[in-house]
Amino acid sequence: MQRVKIEFQKGGVFNARLLENEAPKTSKTILSRLPFEYRFQQSIVSGHAVVCLPPDLTVEPENQRTIGIPAGALSFLVQDQPRNVPDEIYIAYGPYFVSRCSYIEMQQPVNVFAQIDDNLDELRKIGTRILLEGAEIVKFSLAE
Repeated sequence: MQRVKIEFQKGGVFNARLLENEAPKTSKTILSRLPFEYRFQQSIVSGHAVVCLPPDLTVEPENQRTIGIPAGALSFLVQDQPRNVPDEIYIAYGPYFVSRCSYIEMQQPVNVFAQIDDNLDELRKIGTRILLEGAEIVKFSLAE
């Protein structure tokens, strides 16, 4: 099982296990791109999640969900040009993450591709920090 190390600019390091059986294409794409970093900010419409819009990374739809996504989940919203939806990566930091909209009929499904299992209280604190203090660079690399 492969793991990705996630480092927040202002402090906080986590390991996420890739869900290679549930999202093999997304996991493979993420692994092939490591290391990378993007600027994450609080999601405007998805609740307890931070989000980035990667300009140079895309994947195909797989293992898609809109609800029931737990804290610590990493997911990828696949670009949907007809609906003007860009590629997005989410890190859910709390129990109230709903994919990209507050209205159930407008939700966009995401590929759930990794899961942080430990230190979820610390992840929630970091998510709240980003909500209150603003965006941070988050670096992704292969965990040792």
